[in-house]
Amino acid sequence: MPPRTIVSVLDSSTATKDSALTWALSLARWYEADLHVVHVCRSGGVTAATGGARREEVGRIKGIVEASGAAGVNVVPAVLSGRPVRAIAEYSRRVAADLVVVTNRARRSSGYWLAGSFAAALGKAVATPTIALPDGLPLSVGPGSPFGNIVSAIDFSDASLLGLSEALNLAHLSRGHLKLVHVLSGFPYETVYGGGGASRLRPRLAAGVARINRGLRRLIPSGAMNWSKIDTTTVTGEAREGILAVASRMRADLIVLGLPRRSRIEEFVAGTTVHGILRRAKSPVLLVPGPPTPPRFQLAEERDLTFGLYPSAFGVPAVGTGEGHTSWR
Repeated sequence: MPPRTIVSVLDSSTATKDSALTWALSLARWYEADLHVVHVCRSGGVTAATGGARREEVGRIKGIVEASGAAGVNVVPAVLSGRPVRAIAEYSRRVAADLVVVTNRARRSSGYWLAGSFAAALGKAVATPTIALPDGLPLSVGPGSPFGNIVSAIDFSDASLLGLSEALNLAHLSRGHLKLVHVLSGFPYETVYGGGGASRLRPRLAAGVARINRGLRRLIPSGAMNWSKIDTTTVTGEAREGILAVASRMRADLIVLGLPRRSRIEEFVAGTTVHGILRRAKSPVLLVPGPPTPPRFQLAEERDLTFGLYPSAFGVPAVGTGEGHTSWR
């Protein structure tokens, strides 16, 4: 089913309008969902003991909502205190949010100095998908879904397959174009087009691309082509560069990324792809949290069967099988 409860995170520097709020209001209208607009004050700024300050902050939120155009949307303002990521994640769980909307703007007062770092931390903390918006991104006005061209990045991990489930449902709702993209980052692509080894490497590259594209096509549910244009592509290079290049050529309205639940060390080593895309993307990025980390000695067949067992924010998730086939549940 479509999202029923959306949480929009208000930027602390917002005075009149907020781009995340504008998008959240549009999505709430489209899905006929309730919208919770939350602002986190610095610890000690607004507490239970300062009811007057809290009421003043709620009034400010209402003013921003009205300035952004809230007609037809049930809006619930909320003032939180404490560490922003933890406070928003806890509030989202309490109201059973289906979707969180936030800009990728840096929040230096909270310790997130780089663009996209706050959105990535929030996407990892909440249990539901998070839409991260480039700062100041204008809203595409129209009667249909804002996500007509969607890029879903696939590395065949559980997190990316859950991201694909969301992308499929969004493509179904918009009747739009969905492209599955895999980046062959381990291949020595810089030598493919020249040098003495070029003739030997080209067949290996072609065979690898063909094999991966077959795997991508097996992830597409039978019958999905009846309601959307869905295709696949495999490119070589760095993951973030490849995904952004495909999104740019396609003029994507949305990039969908699975967000693995990694340890801090793993995040430091492997988290550069998500952060790099958030910093440079010209379109919204949907961060879909991966499943809890499986047992270390879990069989590969058991990992394959976990795809689709988690709720989708935008509709019925697809179900993967050990053979790589996908069908609607």
